[in-house]
Amino acid sequence: MITNRDLNEQYSLFAQNIKRKRIEKHLTQEKLAEICDISLSYIKQIENVKEYKNITLTIMLKLSKALDTNIAGLFEKEVRKSSKNSHQKKVR
Repeated sequence: MITNRDLNEQYSLFAQNIKRKRIEKHLTQEKLAEICDISLSYIKQIENVKEYKNITLTIMLKLSKALDTNIAGLFEKEVRKSSKNSHQKKVR
């Protein structure tokens, strides 16, 4: 069973990924809204996570296409690589 806490965590992750991917693509909120044909205020509401929104599949598809990812990519946890872990030692 999915709890409200689970929903909030997933929504928060979704919102963070939207914002991160938008910034990585050097898009403003205004430009992303224009590309997706949705309102600027809706983009702001999604990214700010101040209240839970029921986001339709259509909106998720528009956002994923605009951000060059799939819908699953909007829910993935970002794996941060530390500089220590990025250099692997060669085993002989």
